Amino acid sequence: MAFRIFLFLTFFLIFSCKNDHDDNKKFISKEKMVKILIDIHLIEEKVNQLNFSKDSSKAIFNILEKEVFEKYNISDEEYRKSYSHYFFNPKELDDIYQSVIDSLNVYNQSFN
Repeated sequence: MAFRIFLFLTFFLIFSCKNDHDDNKKFISKEKMVKILIDIHLIEEKVNQLNFSKDSSKAIFNILEKEVFEKYNISDEEYRKSYSHYFFNPKELDDIYQSVIDSLNVYNQSFN
């Protein structure tokens, strides 16, 4: 699971690296980002349990990820920019992921 999270983070780092110092757009709040990441990690696990081919799994994940963005009324670009912002602010990202991990642990315990 840790390796998948690392790949997930690396993917967003690579595709969101842009020098936007003049871009003063607001970022997704930490609280909302926690909720979004929880949903994304849950759909990632659901898709992995389907045991489909990589291409099929990726297609299904992309559809479900778009549904998460619609649920929270954000665009793919807003998410990526916000994620990149938090990625380059490790303390904030640590806070976010601590909440995500805590919530996923509680979620996991409720099913065990």
